[in-house]
Amino acid sequence: MKKILISLSLVCIMILGSIVFIVPKNSAVSAPDDDVKQVPAGNTALERLFNAGIIDGYDDGGLHPDDYLTRAQFAKLLNSAFEGEEGKDVNPDFSDVPTTHWAYDNIKKAVNRGLLVGFPDSTFRPEDNITYEQAITVVCRVLDIGNGSNYPESYISDAIDHSITDGVNALIGEAITRHQAAIIIENALNYTEGQIDDNVLGYGSNKYASGGSAFRGDAMMMEASSAEDSYVEDSGYWQGGFDVEYMPPMYNTEEYAVEAENVFKNPTTSPLSTFSIDTDTASYSNLRRFILNGQTIPKGAIRSEELINYFDYAKASTDGENPFGVKYTVASCPWNSENLLAMVTVSGEELAQPKPSNIVFLIDTSGSMYSYNKLPLVKQSLSLLLDKLSEEDTISIVTYASSTGVALEPTPASEKEKIMSVIDSLSAGGSTAGASGINLAYEQASKAKIDGNNRVILCTDGDFNVGISSEAELESLISEKRDSGIYLSVLGFGMGNYKDNKMETLAKHGNGNYAYIDNLREAKKVLVDEMPKTIYTIAKDVKIQVEFNPETVGAYRLIGYENRLLNNEDFANDAKDAGELGAGASVTVLYEIIPSDGKAQSELKYQSSVTSGSGELMTVAIRHKLPEADTSILNEYAITAGGGDEVGEDFHFACAVAELGMIVNDSEYAGTATYDSVIELARQGIGDDPYGIKCEFVQLVDLMKHR
Repeated sequence: MKKILISLSLVCIMILGSIVFIVPKNSAVSAPDDDVKQVPAGNTALERLFNAGIIDGYDDGGLHPDDYLTRAQFAKLLNSAFEGEEGKDVNPDFSDVPTTHWAYDNIKKAVNRGLLVGFPDSTFRPEDNITYEQAITVVCRVLDIGNGSNYPESYISDAIDHSITDGVNALIGEAITRHQAAIIIENALNYTEGQIDDNVLGYGSNKYASGGSAFRGDAMMMEASSAEDSYVEDSGYWQGGFDVEYMPPMYNTEEYAVEAENVFKNPTTSPLSTFSIDTDTASYSNLRRFILNGQTIPKGAIRSEELINYFDYAKASTDGENPFGVKYTVASCPWNSENLLAMVTVSGEELAQPKPSNIVFLIDTSGSMYSYNKLPLVKQSLSLLLDKLSEEDTISIVTYASSTGVALEPTPASEKEKIMSVIDSLSAGGSTAGASGINLAYEQASKAKIDGNNRVILCTDGDFNVGISSEAELESLISEKRDSGIYLSVLGFGMGNYKDNKMETLAKHGNGNYAYIDNLREAKKVLVDEMPKTIYTIAKDVKIQVEFNPETVGAYRLIGYENRLLNNEDFANDAKDAGELGAGASVTVLYEIIPSDGKAQSELKYQSSVTSGSGELMTVAIRHKLPEADTSILNEYAITAGGGDEVGEDFHFACAVAELGMIVNDSEYAGTATYDSVIELARQGIGDDPYGIKCEFVQLVDLMKHR
């Protein structure tokens, strides 16, 4: 990798605690007056850089964040922000860049460094606006990331993967603004030599590497020997050995369960819709992996409800009597304007004072976990979680491969060095006795059980190949464990032999949740930013049953939740297992509704319908149990077409995500849904996006559109 040298002024200011880079001064604007520099402490990249004395303002005192950058201005930006050897000293021969041009020297330097090039007609077009993909391509060249095998998609994929585009709401073909350029360059300056500063980045920050290249597979040295695993601190690479008897598969053996899509139902004959809640998010991060790798999306890999619930929406307020609140919005359906769309959100309350935790890390150390995005990523992910746990929490470690064992007896989480020493010592090798590992982990959790949060956190690729391995057998095994009061979190890792169907089964039937960790940014999201949702349960066996009013609803369709459907009689059956709700978590449900003509009639031979005549669309009934209870509590909420919240950013964004799910799954109900309509809806709904994940969604859809 090239050496990237940040300017001396940048280094000095960073030492003082500021985040800075240099933005080119508009050639037509003189240096700002002193009073212009009195802008308050910045909330944006542009303001922060101005306050650091790095970016110039305009004569009118403004920063003009929405002004576009020209190619000439971007050349100066690059040279000011990143120092480096030119490699050659050749005067550029562009017909539209005379030596008297204000940016001639900067254009010459950028061209000689190989960062910018001209056009076939011998022009540079200095006053043309720089586009999103052009800027991203150049920054990738500066940082020496990506191979540019498919312009511009491959460069943008690499930039997303390395956090360079975090928080940038821009699309291929669009000119970028000063504000967008500020974000891109700030992200780029935080990425040097594969390392980023913990104190600089929000979402995705870690001290080893950013994005999906947390441990680079193209540089990892795997030795078929007894070499010990070791993390090479300065290089960002993982080196280690694996069992010579195990050779990784050279073909794709990933497994997904395919479910039939929910269809429209007639409320006169099927008035009830019953299902278990689902707070899993694995499908979205897995979808991101497919997109960034340019892979075809397998059938069954994407569950729409997991896409929708990956994102945060405004929470419903709780009333103090129940651990959750409910809110809803009803509006026109974006992909079928003749229909309505009802968005219902169930929000869990935050924990004021979490109880202590007894956590068992159950780590798959089989040979299939050898690669850079499996066991090495597991180690760094668990390190992030350890930083969030309290001194009252205890950690045990159980490992499984050809055999199982307790690698660490219960240890206070405050002894992080001891815990990490055990984790760091783990290496991959052997076959996968997953069921044996699950049994031992639950035994260990039971031995150390406390009056608090008892949980097993399973880290695996799901490739069980010794002992119990089928979905049915795993369901039977884990179902026996769920009444123990010990909850389960499943974290999936890797690709190629990934077994999504098995991990989803374990989480669904083991009173747990399921996330796919494709990079350290996702690990931080799941185990740091959303840690209470992941490891603290506030309500269990949460079921939803919706009754539709035939007077107002002609037909309805539940979007997603296909493998969470329950029989109607299961709703009141407290022996029937259902999903869990984590502290501060929300579950969002979408129903597409065909309005009724008001003349509801039963089509059955021996009975006829008698409707209430109310103007309600439906009633949402929710049953839940408190974590230690055996009896459920019932709450009901009436929903009308004219009530609820007004259409806002959350509704737009949830609709966009649902549309993408229908496109990806080739839904027969997709209507007018297109990638363009998904992008348009999503951009209307981005709103506050502190970690940049909604902007990332837009960029991913844009990549899909161009492939």
